[in-house]
Amino acid sequence: MAQSQLSLNLDIKHDASLSDFSGPGWMSIIDAVRQLHVGLIGQLYLFGSPATGKSHLLSAICESFIEMDKSAICLSLNELIHTDVNVLSSLENFEVIAIDDLEVIEQSKPWQEALFHLINRSREGQRQLLFAANKPASELPFELKDLLTRLAQAPTFKVPDGQNVADRQALLQSILRRRGWQFDERILHHLLSEGPHRIGALMEVLVYIQPMFSNLGRSNISKAVISDALRTIDEQTLAAELADINQETQTDNHGAHQDQHTMPLDF
Repeated sequence: MAQSQLSLNLDIKHDASLSDFSGPGWMSIIDAVRQLHVGLIGQLYLFGSPATGKSHLLSAICESFIEMDKSAICLSLNELIHTDVNVLSSLENFEVIAIDDLEVIEQSKPWQEALFHLINRSREGQRQLLFAANKPASELPFELKDLLTRLAQAPTFKVPDGQNVADRQALLQSILRRRGWQFDERILHHLLSEGPHRIGALMEVLVYIQPMFSNLGRSNISKAVISDALRTIDEQTLAAELADINQETQTDNHGAHQDQHTMPLDF
């Protein structure tokens, strides 16, 4: 059962590279990744708001290990939460294991226990573990406290929120170079200055506008096409901002709901 689930759900996204994170805001995290590469550290814990690049970075790290002829796998608990919990027991043969969306198992003790045992077995086998969540381990409301202790032992970094334009520019240039895409400078400037700040939303807008230019030579790009692209960037940026507001509202409501159920009793 576990093996069949693995074949269906767990693939490395090969369109990711550490060069995407060459901006100044990522320097300390990339330095930690280099320490992972040479075995100075065995674990890494990343946290930050949704769409800030955590998943993309996990894939890039795994890809970097694969290029070093090591076996690596990247999985999202958000995709696995409704499958057989024993799927985690099938990961021990990988040298590098990246686990995304830890917050998804906040209400599931079986998944928490499975993750705890995976960490213990991976340590015994000298495997390297990467984790990503929307908050630091100390703020995850896990019932299994021993798991929180294990997670807290990993070097922990908050990913940049995308406010630094140099970070966004480095990501944009890296992706365009790797995919062989070319855009008019007016579009790139507008995307960096007026487009989404969060990496996930920025990449979505980039993919959204690319087909507008896929069949055009640089000399054939009209003002109308440029105008359409700029308008599309504005529309998609607004949609991303509204999605952020909706996400923040849901998070606040969820937190308030939890507080109502965790209020201490005064005996």
